[in-house]
Amino acid sequence: MTDFLRALGFPPWAYWTAALTALAAWLAVAAFPSPAGSSGWSRLRHPTAFALLLLGAMFALRWPAIFHFRPVNPDEAQFLAGALTILARGELGWLDATTSGPLVVLPLTLPGLLGTPVDFAAGRLVALLLQWGTVVLAYLSLRHLHGDRPARLLVLPLAAFYACLLFWDFVPYSSESAPVFLCALAAWLLLTAFSAEGLVTRRARLAAGGGVLGLLPFSKFQVIPLGAALGSAVLTWLLFQPTDRRRKLADAAGLAAGVVAGAGGMLLALGASGHGADFYESYWVHNLFYAGAGRLPDTSPLELLAHLSGFSWGFSAFQLGLLLLVAVGTACRSRPPWRSLLLGWSLVLAAYLAVVVPGRLYPHYLLFLPLPLALLAAITFGPLIARSRRPVLWWTLFLGVGAGAPLVDRAWDRHDLSRLVPAAGPRDRVVAFINHVKRPGDTLAIWGWRPEVYVETQLPQATREALAEAQINVHPQRDYYRARFLADLEAGRPAFFLDATGPADFILHDRDRYGHEIFPALHDLVTRSYTLVSRQEPLRLYVRNDLLAR
Repeated sequence: MTDFLRALGFPPWAYWTAALTALAAWLAVAAFPSPAGSSGWSRLRHPTAFALLLLGAMFALRWPAIFHFRPVNPDEAQFLAGALTILARGELGWLDATTSGPLVVLPLTLPGLLGTPVDFAAGRLVALLLQWGTVVLAYLSLRHLHGDRPARLLVLPLAAFYACLLFWDFVPYSSESAPVFLCALAAWLLLTAFSAEGLVTRRARLAAGGGVLGLLPFSKFQVIPLGAALGSAVLTWLLFQPTDRRRKLADAAGLAAGVVAGAGGMLLALGASGHGADFYESYWVHNLFYAGAGRLPDTSPLELLAHLSGFSWGFSAFQLGLLLLVAVGTACRSRPPWRSLLLGWSLVLAAYLAVVVPGRLYPHYLLFLPLPLALLAAITFGPLIARSRRPVLWWTLFLGVGAGAPLVDRAWDRHDLSRLVPAAGPRDRVVAFINHVKRPGDTLAIWGWRPEVYVETQLPQATREALAEAQINVHPQRDYYRARFLADLEAGRPAFFLDATGPADFILHDRDRYGHEIFPALHDLVTRSYTLVSRQEPLRLYVRNDLLAR
């Protein structure tokens, strides 16, 4: 354990030797062309080998944060609990991931399908894979715009950012992981549907990109501005194609058909599952309420952005570095093609809107920014390097400013290690008890905001949500959520019921105000059907009466 902790805070020689070797191998393949007659080096420079070496470098730098990092943000546990529930029930539409959509939870079922536990390490590995996929798709997009060798270097700032993640709200699997990957996928499909002359040459790819855009709202509401920016930019490209009006309209129809197919397919699947009405109430309606509630009063967007960036380790330097590169490229009149410039700026502005418009102090919202910023910096700076007589100087500036900040911050990490070691407490004892007596097919229900217990016990949810905030706090839909929670309990008859409200809860610290007794019908059900078996205050664990003989 000591070695793992030192690997994050004060790295021993073994960790850094492995990490720097993997990083150097990837950088070498990125930077150096194949010598004449060197077939082995040519194979290493194949895009597939390049991508796999990138994955190795990202894993080598991040593995301690994957396997030994205390769960801090309960969103991570909520999504993992959802994946456990999908795997147990075999259906996607039943689950309610609160303000996130079903496509946020779905990737986390991969470990379970492969026969491994759906735990915190598995979730962070899935996050790493999605971020790696985002970098690879960005590289392929830039390759289409600038050529292979420049693209390998232009993608370095984005790769360095993801490889060096250490900030506690960036390390876990978050609600941004899947939406950002889908944005990168849509951007690649849409970009590569066009030729260098601005004509659509791959209409099927254009429709596929539209299909991904149609899926975006089912990942997270907050990503809709990025999807709208992508769609609007590409629609503008279509309308300004150097071709006849009939072809323009046909291509625009292909894009629109893809969007309708993506969104319509998800709606049909949810409707066919029998949970369409619930999805409408708990996702669409609840998200509209959530968007207008909980904003910070008297805080300007710039103040909010500065505050979020300031306490997110290393993010300010990365963000300001990329904005500086954009400013230098613009000042030097790099003159990138208007199509790619329109796409880059549209994505950046939409990403900033997604971060600041909700008006909340959630640092993981910043994860919407790295991909758009890195693409815009590459789009702006790439032509400047290509036209220069001394490209080495411009490459040094680009890589030093863009990729240097994350790497230096990672090497000079001096942050508190206390978050890496989970302290023993009442939750551990309750989890140990459940794990000792649970049986195959058992489920768990939690009243409160502690979804970590689902992950630590590997028990699926008996109710659609992994947390009961919507049933507890006062808002227009509370009666709907309470009725559904009670119906799920009566139908599922979970083996265990845990009241997590009180000092150990994430937010709901006052048991008198938030305990399950405030919901009389629920209190009656628990009193009638369950027995309190654990007095590990402040958690209260109940077991169904007919299972007490265990």
